[in-house]
Amino acid sequence: MRGLDEAALREPLRAFFATREPKRMRGGRPAAVLVPLVERDDGAHLWLLRRPDAMRSHAGQVAFPGGKTDPTDESPRETALREAREELGIEAARVDVLGQLDDYVTITSFVITPIVAWVPPDMPMTPNPSEVARVFTMPLARFFEPKSGIFPRRGWTYDGELVWGATAAMIGGLLDVIRAIAPTQ
Repeated sequence: MRGLDEAALREPLRAFFATREPKRMRGGRPAAVLVPLVERDDGAHLWLLRRPDAMRSHAGQVAFPGGKTDPTDESPRETALREAREELGIEAARVDVLGQLDDYVTITSFVITPIVAWVPPDMPMTPNPSEVARVFTMPLARFFEPKSGIFPRRGWTYDGELVWGATAAMIGGLLDVIRAIAPTQ
């Protein structure tokens, strides 16, 4: 799909987030995720991970790097960057944070703040095996295609992975922003 590359998205996303106050939710347990975009040969992709099957919660699910806010985290941005470092070895100094999407409330009472960022294509990913079974990228254009698979109304399938639930909802929020800045999508 045309118009879904770094040149068309990075600065327009930054400008959009700079002029908009995200919807913040109160109550619940605070958490944050990093929504990392990266440029590949075929355009912008999202970095995603799959949780190990042996995890106590979210076992086997596709997600963004992220988790609960620690008492020492000063902001959702700090939580998202800390979690991305712990889970994937992402170096915060090399991440270009563009802004934040609206908070998302899960059925387990977490209030998740998604932090949208651009990550360099040469960023090494070193997954923490206790938290990450697999890390992969998915073309952003794929999310604009009709949904298919087991839950066609709730998510997407790609490369043997099912993207659904809270992750799919947050991606939906990002797609809404992209449609607002590039209405031909």
